Amino acid sequence: RGLGSSLLRSPEKLGRLVRGMVEGSDGRLPLTVKVRLGCEDDTINVREVVAAARNAGASAVTIHGRTAQNRYSKPCNWDMIESVVLENSKSADHMPII
Repeated sequence: RGLGSSLLRSPEKLGRLVRGMVEGSDGRLPLTVKVRLGCEDDTINVREVVAAARNAGASAVTIHGRTAQNRYSKPCNWDMIESVVLENSKSADHMPII
């Protein structure tokens, strides 16, 4: 269906979905998004996904430090989360990352 973690394959689609929800609430409700590092180990695109959510008006993003493929079988990638947090903090319109 193209929802859930498969949205990670299309940051643009995820951004449109977030923007639609933000606009649908007239910006009155904070919208948070939970993402993973990517769908598979070889397609990690969390930076693009976080940027799409931020640009679409998300209030905050929670990063699950594994890919959908990993589920809970591998340790969390704290270094990747840290690098995304640092990159986000340099953006003029940065948002909280949990």
